[in-house]
Amino acid sequence: MKQRRRLINVPWVLGALLSLGYVTVQAEIEVPPDRESGQVLYIVGSTLMQDYTTAVMEHLEKNAALPPAIIVNQGSTRGIDLFCAGLGLDTPDILAISRKVHSSELNTCYEHGVTDIIEIQVGYEASVVVSRRDDQDYPLDLVSLYRAVAATLPTGNGDFVSNHATRWHEVDNTLPDTAIRFILPVRSLGGHAFFEDKILQGACRNIPEIRSIFDASQRVKQCIAMRNDGRILEMDTPYNRNVVQTLASSPHGTLAILPLRFATEHQEFLKIQALGGVIADYETVSNHQYTFTRPLYFLVKKAHIKNYRGRGLVSGLREFITEVTREPAIGPSGYLSKMGVFPMDSAIRSKIRETSLRLDTLDLP
Repeated sequence: MKQRRRLINVPWVLGALLSLGYVTVQAEIEVPPDRESGQVLYIVGSTLMQDYTTAVMEHLEKNAALPPAIIVNQGSTRGIDLFCAGLGLDTPDILAISRKVHSSELNTCYEHGVTDIIEIQVGYEASVVVSRRDDQDYPLDLVSLYRAVAATLPTGNGDFVSNHATRWHEVDNTLPDTAIRFILPVRSLGGHAFFEDKILQGACRNIPEIRSIFDASQRVKQCIAMRNDGRILEMDTPYNRNVVQTLASSPHGTLAILPLRFATEHQEFLKIQALGGVIADYETVSNHQYTFTRPLYFLVKKAHIKNYRGRGLVSGLREFITEVTREPAIGPSGYLSKMGVFPMDSAIRSKIRETSLRLDTLDLP
């Protein structure tokens, strides 16, 4: 049963409707009175992290008697903007993010007074290329995927020309003779940054024309520039659901990037394609044979933590840090692992637990 709570306008966020702890993005945010006294956690960030964040809060509600949190899932980049806007009860306490925060984003945080940030990695997620279930096999590697989506391609003599490939077999004759179509998350979602960083830049490392570009920022710009002729479709939230619905009515040759957990749950509709000669599953990801993975983090504002004497802004942050570093949460048999988070090695988990409980913060970029 939904609990009705009074509404206040919050101009710095698109807004959300809160019902018993979980939110849907709308025009305003329903904030319980306890937020004003620092009794309710406010969490923003990645849509990929939504289920994991909810699971953590359910354990805290049950075991630590914390009230339901305000959870706003709008994507990693949008979440960073909100998290870095400043300090105070009208700003988030926690950022859930499915990629590493960039130095430029940290600089924005510091410019707005958010200078002490506790970074807690809880594991990592695999991303996979999928097609319709009844489509052919597309044995992709980084180079063939890059040659399909890049805006320009090297000529072999130091120049670049516009990418005019329209069919998969044009970029690699081992691929099917179907039209090139590829679905990606919009730029504000962490999956887009993953594709640029892990796939496109991974492919570019051995391209002489790109390696010869002196300026590092120009090398990256050249490498991640994608074609805009309608063959790449960028989708917003709810991205995973939108992909499944779109693939169902798309012609053969339409591929998309998805989290492995979601792709596995929908294998009656989707086919997971090999990437780099390896098909992702629990075993190939766990033994690092499949390497297209991204880290999952919670970032906490140290300045918001209420200390043991009751001084500070928000109650429950210490309990949150303790919960997301416990073995029953992030260990191989932990509830996050059972939900699809791949655990880190034991020594890494122990180190993260130690530094997080000590409230160590990120170094300045």
